[in-house]
Amino acid sequence: MSFGFYFPTKAAPTAQWVPVTQPEYPAGEVLDYPEQINSTTAGGTLYVQEKGSQRQTFQFNFSRVSQSDRDSAQTFFDTVKKSFNLFKFEDHHAQLHTVRWMNEFNFKLVLFGKYSGSIDLRKELL
Repeated sequence: MSFGFYFPTKAAPTAQWVPVTQPEYPAGEVLDYPEQINSTTAGGTLYVQEKGSQRQTFQFNFSRVSQSDRDSAQTFFDTVKKSFNLFKFEDHHAQLHTVRWMNEFNFKLVLFGKYSGSIDLRKELL
């Protein structure tokens, strides 16, 4: 199974994280139009205004990753500076996506030497 994070590209990465511990499944792949405004009139008519484009996100939960895997993830997080830099994400189908890291780095110690946390990615529609 292919799964990894590469900055700036997979072909020539200056930083990468290929997790030893794979994320838990099912992984979240959400497709939404979050910039819509809607309102219902007193007569029951629904009005919807489109204010933005489609948004796709990926959500991954990791359980009990090793200290070295967690440190590699944090190094990658520091390199891409959370959502400041775009990077490539390779999913379990070996497809590359251009994404941004959208949540804080939150891998917490759950057992001696084992960490759990989550990653939220936003796909950039280029």
